[in-house]
Amino acid sequence: MKKWAVPNLDRVMVKKLQTLYGLPVFTSMLLTIRGMTQPEQIEAFFSQDNELDDPLLIKDMDKAVARIRQAVELEEKICVYGDYDCDGVTSTAILYSYLESLFADVMYYIPDRNEEGYGMNKGAVDKLHNAGVKLIITVDNGISAIDEIEYAGSFGIDVVVTDHHKPLDILPKAVAVVNPHRVDETYSFQDYSGAGLALKLIYALDDLNYSIIENYADLAALGTVADIVPLTGENRRIVKTGLFALQNTERPGFSQLVERAGISEINAGAIGFKLGPRINAAGRLGSPYDALELFLTEDEQIAAEKAEVLCSLNSERQSIEGEIMQDINRMVKEQPSLTENRVIVLSSPDWNAGVIGIVSSRITEKYGKPSIIISEDDGICKASGRSVAGFSLVDAIFECSSLLIKYGGHPMAVGFSIEKDNIGAFTRKINDYANRLPYMPLLTLNLDCRLNPGSIVLDMVSQLQRFEPFGCHNPKPVFGLSNMRLDRVTPVGGGKHLKLSVSREQARLTLMRFSMTPEEFPFCEGDVLDFAVSLDRNVYQGKESLTFYVKDMKISGFDTEAAMYGLQDYELYKAGIFVKEKHAQFPDRNAFAAVYRFLKASKQTVYPLDVLSYRLGSQISLFCLMMILDIMNELHFIEYTRDGDVLTISMCNASGKTELNRSAIYRKLEEEIRNA
Repeated sequence: MKKWAVPNLDRVMVKKLQTLYGLPVFTSMLLTIRGMTQPEQIEAFFSQDNELDDPLLIKDMDKAVARIRQAVELEEKICVYGDYDCDGVTSTAILYSYLESLFADVMYYIPDRNEEGYGMNKGAVDKLHNAGVKLIITVDNGISAIDEIEYAGSFGIDVVVTDHHKPLDILPKAVAVVNPHRVDETYSFQDYSGAGLALKLIYALDDLNYSIIENYADLAALGTVADIVPLTGENRRIVKTGLFALQNTERPGFSQLVERAGISEINAGAIGFKLGPRINAAGRLGSPYDALELFLTEDEQIAAEKAEVLCSLNSERQSIEGEIMQDINRMVKEQPSLTENRVIVLSSPDWNAGVIGIVSSRITEKYGKPSIIISEDDGICKASGRSVAGFSLVDAIFECSSLLIKYGGHPMAVGFSIEKDNIGAFTRKINDYANRLPYMPLLTLNLDCRLNPGSIVLDMVSQLQRFEPFGCHNPKPVFGLSNMRLDRVTPVGGGKHLKLSVSREQARLTLMRFSMTPEEFPFCEGDVLDFAVSLDRNVYQGKESLTFYVKDMKISGFDTEAAMYGLQDYELYKAGIFVKEKHAQFPDRNAFAAVYRFLKASKQTVYPLDVLSYRLGSQISLFCLMMILDIMNELHFIEYTRDGDVLTISMCNASGKTELNRSAIYRKLEEEIRNA
């Protein structure tokens, strides 16, 4: 279940934008919804001018440029010190290849994810010192390397830091610290990726020669989209320029990777879902140098080999990820309480530390809760977590810092290390923290607006294209279709996908629901549903048509938000926390009878919670429904398992009447309500 959020539409402003700027109503509506109503905002958003602002206005950029130029002129050995993810690899490629074009004595270094971890380390500094390096330039890291930079200085090695991560309370003692998030920074834009900042650096080094932007924006666009930084301001300009460059790329590595990834149209979505994961797979499971060399090589054969390596590693990553998910599904089936906690914490010695962040994202999406996945080790265990908007996971792990070794992150994602013996205590402590909240934030699907199905036309897709590239802070629009009658469900793609024929009044639409079989589809023909959809254009045999892709769906009129809070009440009660205001709901015998009759008459065994709740009627709250199912399960009327929002229920061969007070669950709830 997800809460659907739809912003209020200022129709007066929509009309004003239409009148003042001659914009179509659909475009005016989207601009208004996204808060772009001022002339300068609209002009900047739709502008085809992709010039970048003067990078020398960024704090310490002048110092960085001066020291790098000095190193080039004196033929000092320079090391570009990068990171193993897509942003770090593209940042390294940008700066290294630019310095190489100046005939600088330059090398690169990327730490091993498993052996060295993120950022600078003293062992790497030793290696670079032995290699004769006199200047280290960090890209996509360095802002927190206080001790390591001081250590480098003890060898006479200068360091220039370029990093987009938020600084600590003190800055490292480097020759220059280029970071737009410095507290003393006054620059007009802050939200660069590491690759975007590397692009700004070489733009400054080349005396603001715009051809540098055109030559390197492809790499910067890749890092910017993959690192999920906001696609606004200069990032939008970088990505637009980079996407154009990618479509006409002269880098054999890009061409080979695009071909092997099966990409027909290069856009931000293709970068985010196809190219980025393949590049990240190198750092997760292989060597990030394979990805770096893919971008640096001019040899077609080497490019083909490296692209094949990345695709193979990505397939391996998908396989490992799938195996971990199967492992988790088995664990949850055997112990459903694992996912009833407000913060899901799961661990195993069999899970590859390189993919646990991806798995955490999937678990959070599936269960609608913050999750932390831990790769166990006999010594130090590695953990990665993802959250839902409104719950700061980094604050939560700070609360547990006494149990952790190293930790960090931001509200939506964290990483830390922990001793194996402390995992149980950590799970309890972080959930004690979460249980102090009256309610946890709900997993939310943000809709741009609701559309009248009878007014949707193909030209809307053309108008949507003006809003590209889509990404963080400029997501692809999702629209609501309300009160649509489900007329027909047709399996397609060998039964792996569904085509849904729906109608409202005179409007008839065909929607596509991918990755759902007829057996998994929870609704019946004749149901009146709400759909969350994206719009796209389909071309078949030369004819264009609108295509609707279903992102989510629910019964029209059903109060999903109340159901989600009811489920939280149930889970809080299961955790041993009785709150009179929430739990003073006692299921009566009539409610038990209604649930039993419905299940006995139903031909289904699998029920999404919201659908089951709707079918039973509003008189039974979700808290009461779950208590009834627990009691009926205890008394052997039914057997059920729960996986997130989905129940699998089978009837038992119970005979005769059974008194409800034979149930320990029933007696406990009755007593707690009576004594409250």
